[in-house]
Amino acid sequence: MPRSDPPSAPILDDDVRAVVDSAHLVFAATVTPDGEPNLSPKGTIRVWDDRHLFFLDIASPHTRANLERNPKIELNVVEHLSRRGYRFFGTATLHRDDDVAREAMRRVFAEERAPYPVNCVVLVAVERMDSLVSPGYLHVSSEREMRDSWRRRRAELDARFEDHSAAHPFVPDSYPAPDPAAR
Repeated sequence: MPRSDPPSAPILDDDVRAVVDSAHLVFAATVTPDGEPNLSPKGTIRVWDDRHLFFLDIASPHTRANLERNPKIELNVVEHLSRRGYRFFGTATLHRDDDVAREAMRRVFAEERAPYPVNCVVLVAVERMDSLVSPGYLHVSSEREMRDSWRRRRAELDARFEDHSAAHPFVPDSYPAPDPAAR
């Protein structure tokens, strides 16, 4: 892939990679034609290289349409136990049936051991990034303490949600039923 990044583009270092790899969930903000914000979760966020992130567009027609009109995007990723992460600002390009799309799908499918129906791959050239740090660090002295605290809190929250989901099971209706033969 040709490099046309400005020399000042941030480098996605080991910490950024660790946060993205751990979180695997990002919230992508785009702008609608009416100038309204569109926020959409993406569960396939990955680091492409030192200056690019990517995700698979599996079920995001609004995000895709917004990026076709205006390629500016903001991505927010937070590691849920450490309560810290990054905001990435950049320009997206959409890839279909090219080397970028094939390589991105290969990486995600190999890691997740499952294919998805992909409309396109969104490759984001990161032009700027900011750290995100929870105000919870006002009450703890280290990341280890934060992680331990949230591990306990997460267990409580998960137990409550397990009770809720047992009483009110969610049945997805917007996707076709999984093919048992594909397992």
